[in-house]
Amino acid sequence: MKLLHSIPCTLLMLLFLAGSNLVEGKTPRNYVYDTQEENGMIVSKVVYVQDNNLLNKQMKFDFVYNENGKVEEKIAWRWNKTKDEWLPFYRISYTYDETAGEVHSTYGMWDAQKSNYSLNEQQLIFPLTEYEEIFS
Repeated sequence: MKLLHSIPCTLLMLLFLAGSNLVEGKTPRNYVYDTQEENGMIVSKVVYVQDNNLLNKQMKFDFVYNENGKVEEKIAWRWNKTKDEWLPFYRISYTYDETAGEVHSTYGMWDAQKSNYSLNEQQLIFPLTEYEEIFS
């Protein structure tokens, strides 16, 4: 019976320690960002993980803007250490309906067999008023 009682206590202690790390703002990895801008707009962002004073590539994001300066496309890439190259991961395309005050987004993951972003396609509509909060 003591064993059964100690399991919940151990779980509670682990949850407390995990929660205290979140409250203190600790993250399991140290991320470093390299952001490229043109005309005040982010066109590319590379995410590295710093490990033992080395920077290891993780993800890269490319941004395309429409004629009004709003994000039209976000393409994500994953670094492949073995091939030493960026591989497509997913794409989000955005269209803007000013009349309805909406942003329509289409998400798709890379399908290597078809060479397109057709896997797990999803659509989302959000208020245009949220644009700055989402893309800042």
